[in-house]
Amino acid sequence: MPSTLNCPGCGAPCGPDATTCPYCGSGLATIACPSCLGSMFVGAQFCPHCGAKAVDATSTGGQTLPCPGCGGDMAAVRVGATPMHQCAQCGSAWLEPDVFASLCADQNARGAVAAAVGGTAAKTPLPNGQRVRYVHCPVCRKVMNRVNFGHTSGIVVDVCKTHGVWFEKDELRGVLDFVAHGGMQQMQANEAAQRAQHQQALGLVDPALLAGNTLGGLATGLTLSMQLSPESGDRSPLRALLSALFS
Repeated sequence: MPSTLNCPGCGAPCGPDATTCPYCGSGLATIACPSCLGSMFVGAQFCPHCGAKAVDATSTGGQTLPCPGCGGDMAAVRVGATPMHQCAQCGSAWLEPDVFASLCADQNARGAVAAAVGGTAAKTPLPNGQRVRYVHCPVCRKVMNRVNFGHTSGIVVDVCKTHGVWFEKDELRGVLDFVAHGGMQQMQANEAAQRAQHQQALGLVDPALLAGNTLGGLATGLTLSMQLSPESGDRSPLRALLSALFS
């Protein structure tokens, strides 16, 4: 694979870790090619590794929805096989529950959507003193819940349990990046560790299994805690999270 990529704005060569083009000053963000998973810059028309064309959002002519953020129109579009709504004014996106679940579980679909929505996956904590904004579902108009996706991603999304998820600009790509880099597995490991500590406090797990920093002891403790917990079942971390979001 090439050691350098080209800026989508001016075509100048840039390192794959560059965040700004040194020639034209354009902001740069890398994504995975939906075809070969090689690195490419957001905004590039073709993958530099395999030559696959980037997938663009195309209008489906469906019903528009009011944007919960800016009040503009969110147009019905399709990115590859993924139907969604996008706001041209503020860059937000709306996905229905089944669509979002399918997208999270499909590696190729995630790559295509991440390439199309672009932007950076930066976390955006609120400045001190700024009030949290609660927004309304564009379908039923009820106030949506704010959820830190995966508990540890730092990306707070707005969820209507019945109708879907609203992502402000860059949040959808951030969530897909979190999923792609094992965020759900890390979430499951953290929860298993907490359950193990709770079981130890109740005297149901041998404290020696959780003592020290040995990987073997920790792994055994996590396994026991998951076996003892009636809530763990055999669900994948992604399925468990989606169930929590929409049930």
